[in-house]
Amino acid sequence: MILSSITEMLTNARKEHYAVGAFNVLNLEMFQAIVNAAEAEKSPVIIQVWHGHLDHVGGKYIGAIAQAAAKSTTCPIALQLDHGQTFDQVRSCIDWGFSSIMIDLSSSSFHENLNHTKEIVKEAHNKGVSVEAELGRIFSGLSSIEKQRSFLTDPELAAQFVEETGVDALAVSVGTAHGMYTKGPIIDFDLLEKLIHYVQVPIVIHGGSFTLDEDIIKMIDLGAAKINIGTELMMEFVNSIQAMLCEKNQDVSAKELLGHAQLCVEKLVKRKIRTLNTLRTDIAPQE
Repeated sequence: MILSSITEMLTNARKEHYAVGAFNVLNLEMFQAIVNAAEAEKSPVIIQVWHGHLDHVGGKYIGAIAQAAAKSTTCPIALQLDHGQTFDQVRSCIDWGFSSIMIDLSSSSFHENLNHTKEIVKEAHNKGVSVEAELGRIFSGLSSIEKQRSFLTDPELAAQFVEETGVDALAVSVGTAHGMYTKGPIIDFDLLEKLIHYVQVPIVIHGGSFTLDEDIIKMIDLGAAKINIGTELMMEFVNSIQAMLCEKNQDVSAKELLGHAQLCVEKLVKRKIRTLNTLRTDIAPQE
């Protein structure tokens, strides 16, 4: 197989009543853990690199790893830039073989966001790359509930934005937040339902880490097609290493340490995928 765009992936998810997990990676072990989990659960996955991690992972290296993974697996895999900030980042990721990019200009005015995103969509689509954008603001889970809910996505503006930009998916603000939560999230399910009704492309939920399974399933039941999970995987990787170092009193090889962390992340991703597949209609549930 070759790397997939998110367009067909998310369209099928909406049709079959599940959501595709979009999992952030920082290294090869996390990448392999996600691919192994996807294969085990027979589910497509989107592997994401946050824009601030591009220099660390090496965009051209992660692009090559993704291409190799796609050729050796049976499940569709997409590689996406997460929260891209600039044209240069987008162009670089396209050159490195990313099959999808997310451009996040949500901190700009509505018209600036719309106009710049429209240009990026045109350029990306010319290269066969799909585009996700964001409308509304998604804050940190460490911020107050009031701040997290201060820039929720307007359904009518969202419909206009999608129509004029031609994006393939839209990330919306409905009460979830990035990172860990000090309190919450308080999700506006009525707003999410309106957005799914108004907007003609798949809806994306950011801030899936530490969000209750029951809330995730309810969002999928309403029609959310992509759920982003990053912080929870990063913490699992670090915590598993810390636990093994304590248990072995630091008498452990790098291979053993990283292998253990990879297995822990794989188990977590499997569990997440099963939650995302709870309502799925085109495959039998995994035991």
